[in-house]
Amino acid sequence: MRAALLALLLLAAGCPAGLEAQQHVSKLRVLAVRAEPPELILMADAGLPSTRLTALAVDPTGAAISMRFALCTDLSGVPSPTLPCPGDAGIDLPDSGPFSAQLDLSDPRILAFAAAAQLDGGAFDAGGLVQTLDDGVPLLVGFTARAVASIPGAPAETLSGFQTVTLRTAARGPADVNPELIDLGIGDGGVVVRGQVVRLQPFTAAKDDPSKRHGYSFFTTAGSISSLRSTDTTATGQPAPTWVDWTAPPTAQAVTLWVVVRDGRGGTGWIEREVLVK
Repeated sequence: MRAALLALLLLAAGCPAGLEAQQHVSKLRVLAVRAEPPELILMADAGLPSTRLTALAVDPTGAAISMRFALCTDLSGVPSPTLPCPGDAGIDLPDSGPFSAQLDLSDPRILAFAAAAQLDGGAFDAGGLVQTLDDGVPLLVGFTARAVASIPGAPAETLSGFQTVTLRTAARGPADVNPELIDLGIGDGGVVVRGQVVRLQPFTAAKDDPSKRHGYSFFTTAGSISSLRSTDTTATGQPAPTWVDWTAPPTAQAVTLWVVVRDGRGGTGWIEREVLVK
């Protein structure tokens, strides 16, 4: 089973090396990566699954940004931050739109890599293999963002990171559904003046599964945010407020705000808003 072979091959890829996000965005950043669908589900006689990866890549300087994605081939464990993926340790994924690429497990290069690994002998018994796929296998994807300034001769800036996409059977149900941020409340919706403290309140569409817990991350190009993160559910399962306070900058300017929502199961969504501070 080619899908099972690929799952075993990438089982050792482990978890991504998380990037420590900060609220203030002043240069090239990748604030999130979304997979659509968020999980790869193996279905009998349905062929190998695929997903589209899209990065929330931003640069307030206005530099032109390009993205490169690759399926990582390093199997040594948790990847080093310097792992060349994309690069020598990755299989480049084809572009599928702005800041996007397609991860298709039927790609001949991925199948050839799986076949070359020769993992078809005895490492797992049949029951162990089925259980592994039922539990889910994290596939490691590396990405590199590159920003080229409009000023002639200015150096290009690059930023690299990792993301995982889960490959599994349908034993735990259908693929996760990405959460959808439908609005961001900014204060009372009126004019924001210099130095004013206003509430940022994210609004999401109804959850496809009420048991999901949404976590939010907040970012801004100017001013300060009281907390990088919020959640809609406490550790004890109680509802929690998801808003944070934003203090507008002391000078009049246009400010961009971003909110990223994650459901803890691989699902990701985001929203961007611009505010004119007077």
